[in-house]
Amino acid sequence: MDLNLLAIETSTDRAALALTTADGRCHVAHVESSGRHGRDLLPALRDLLNGSGLRATDLDALAVGLGPGSYTGLRIGVMAAKTLAYAAGCPLTGLDSLEVLACNAPADVLHVVVIGDAQRGDLYVAEFSRDEPGATLRQAKATRIEPASYLLGLDGGTLVIGPGLRKLASPLPDGLVAGSPEQARPEGERLAELALRVYESGRRDDPWSLEPIYLRRSAAEDQWARRQDAPPALT
Repeated sequence: MDLNLLAIETSTDRAALALTTADGRCHVAHVESSGRHGRDLLPALRDLLNGSGLRATDLDALAVGLGPGSYTGLRIGVMAAKTLAYAAGCPLTGLDSLEVLACNAPADVLHVVVIGDAQRGDLYVAEFSRDEPGATLRQAKATRIEPASYLLGLDGGTLVIGPGLRKLASPLPDGLVAGSPEQARPEGERLAELALRVYESGRRDDPWSLEPIYLRRSAAEDQWARRQDAPPALT
């Protein structure tokens, strides 16, 4: 498909940016932000566009990872995508950030589970499968939150990847295959492939109402809510 499509993924501590252009090229950038997406993302986007010879107004479409993942990173990434989509007057498509990571799985793996750290001993979970080696991975169940014990019920041979691996209190159950640290971070080329595939499927989102997928409130929000519910202090 001949179009200029920019994809942004900021759910982990490394942002991935991918720009596919109408001439068939793919430009990528990875920002080692260590949680500083607010400082590093916009300069990286500027450099990516400049390096491709495009301006923001030349974009035909945008895609952005919606999460789950880093609360702050997602807010920054989604806001940047919405702003660019408004400036360019182009459609915007939201992506499941765990599906972005699932695309890192080798083409011969039939069953993939992506896990993220949902805190409080829980995991963000998304399951994917393909019918035969080389086929496109398809999501088997909706992205959700599960307790870490969920892993005990997975079939042997399942590849488990994602940033949640390094947060597990114990090794993976026998029979499961642990992915590499590199597979737990978004890759620009895979992000571009997924963004194009989702865009070509015809899915579009309303840029005014599009929001990150958090699945649960942050610890800070829970603390604030508890304070609101607490009885007034005696004086």
